[in-house]
Amino acid sequence: MMMTYATGGVREMLHNWVLHVQRLGLPVLVAAMDKAVVSMAVEKHFDCLDWSHTATGADRQYVRGSFDGFRALGVRKIDALLPVLRAGVHVVLSDVDCVWSSSPLPMFHGQISGFEDFAHADLLVATDCMDPEDDHRNHGCYHDTVDKNTGVLAVRATPNGIAAMAEWRIRLAVGQKDEQDQTTFNDLLDGNGRGHRWGMDGWQRSEFMKFATEWCRRGPKVSRGFNRLWEGDAEATSATRHTPGSRRVYDVCLPNSTRHARVGVFPIADVAGGHTFFVQQLHTLTGKWPMAVHATYQFGDQQDYPFGKRQRFRDWGMWLADDDDELVTGSRYLVLEDDAPLEPRKAWVGEADYHVRGRQHVDHLERLRQRLAYGFALARALNRTVVLPTLWCYCDKFWHRLSQCAISNALNSQPLPFVCPLDHVIDPTWFHGQGHARARRPRPGMLADRVDGPYDEGLPFRGRYWLRQLGSHPRIGLAVATLSSSAHSEAGIPGKLQTRNLALLVVTRTAPTDTSREALEQRKLLTHDFVAGTDGPHLQVPSGRSDVQLRQALQPYEHVRLLRVTLSEAQRLLKCYESSSEARAMKQLGEMLFQHSWCYRPAEMTPEWIAVDRAGKPRRGDEPWCVWGFANPTVPEVC
Repeated sequence: MMMTYATGGVREMLHNWVLHVQRLGLPVLVAAMDKAVVSMAVEKHFDCLDWSHTATGADRQYVRGSFDGFRALGVRKIDALLPVLRAGVHVVLSDVDCVWSSSPLPMFHGQISGFEDFAHADLLVATDCMDPEDDHRNHGCYHDTVDKNTGVLAVRATPNGIAAMAEWRIRLAVGQKDEQDQTTFNDLLDGNGRGHRWGMDGWQRSEFMKFATEWCRRGPKVSRGFNRLWEGDAEATSATRHTPGSRRVYDVCLPNSTRHARVGVFPIADVAGGHTFFVQQLHTLTGKWPMAVHATYQFGDQQDYPFGKRQRFRDWGMWLADDDDELVTGSRYLVLEDDAPLEPRKAWVGEADYHVRGRQHVDHLERLRQRLAYGFALARALNRTVVLPTLWCYCDKFWHRLSQCAISNALNSQPLPFVCPLDHVIDPTWFHGQGHARARRPRPGMLADRVDGPYDEGLPFRGRYWLRQLGSHPRIGLAVATLSSSAHSEAGIPGKLQTRNLALLVVTRTAPTDTSREALEQRKLLTHDFVAGTDGPHLQVPSGRSDVQLRQALQPYEHVRLLRVTLSEAQRLLKCYESSSEARAMKQLGEMLFQHSWCYRPAEMTPEWIAVDRAGKPRRGDEPWCVWGFANPTVPEVC
């Protein structure tokens, strides 16, 4: 059974999970943690286990932001899982922020060459390992310090599998502070006691280790617990022994629970984490699309909605939960193109300059964010929904120190620069407006209706992948034009617009009629040059215009749904706002959208960091180990 668990606070993400699994024709079971999910199961026609008697008030929010709430939800999750296992049903349990692109069952049953031993595993678990070589060489980086990731967990309905889950449930129930399902699960596999991190002192840990060593009867603890490679059962036939060439399964003792749990680790090429997929993008290097992607290592989620996770899925075409009228509305769009040349990454010079790549990254994003700000200002002036350009980064974004601008575990396979997620550049939350504005909308996660509304409503936008979905919407995808500034700049007639290479689709559409004297004079200045072409008309406007002049010049082309413009041209075209209130609103919008502060810290400076920290922690912004970003970009002011 393919199983997940959900509250009403993640309704859309659950819908996305269900749609992907249903496309694979696999059996679905959702542990419905509140009545909202029970109702959704009836509406969307999927099977659920009604666990709503455990519901709490926190279920209406995205609970991931609360350690206590998330840990309590983990207990409820295992309480729902255990009866299914005890009924003899094997379960592939995944978090709701996981997308399945192909069935895990052949691998689970050991039917894929190279994974024959998986047929004998009691547990298969994902991993946060980011090094593909180590993952292959050490059968899932089993003995590394990186965690196994419980977001994807296959459990066989065996006594060992059930015993492991029952012990995990107890450990979650007694967890404290920042402990949650993943940390308690890893302590279980590592042979540590219940409450190891915060509920035991040094003496208690030592005493438990003596007990565990005696109980497991296999000698002292090795790296990451009491484990050894599984070779087969004591009196096994050839069918129940290790298959040469197979990815290995470990025979693991879980003290005071079971002495012989067989544990395997899914390969990162098949069950990708948020970093290996969205940042390292191993699938583009190997040409192998993973069977599952789990949206870990991301930014931009809020209590009211997981904006960051959803945007990452949208940007890679894995978000199926959008209604068609939400994906493609009646809006007009401004498609931003980044025309700045991409420089090669700076060479790593080590001790000579630990910050060389951090500075390159921050300098690059400072320029990019400034260019984006003018693109957003132009979109607001024209009341067009923004379509973002492809975004590039020269440095990873991570909570801890980086090695040569990459996470140490990922250094050997991290391209620099790389196409980076939106949350590395701008928090996607703020496109949706401030909290009070988001709360007024009919559904969580919705964007504002208008681009030129109050600044606190946010800025309607689309990610880059959205353009690839317009094949089934030709009324939008083919109604396209390119906007640029004329070479004559200020010498031209104010508001004059010229067209080149005009596509018939555009000129044969009927624009709204404006019979004012100013509009009639404006149309006399238009020239249409019918030249064969396939990329739509090229509309030229003198540079340095006000928002009102641009709207007047482009009014006859309001029926063009996709208006393309480079970031350089956006900055040349819009000089100022004629209304002081509009200039002020754009300034406030920019301050909201671009609020972002981050310290890029080289791991190579750890000794210096420790020495300075001991001498007296410096003030924020003065740390010698940081390259700080980012300044708020400027936007057009009042004319």
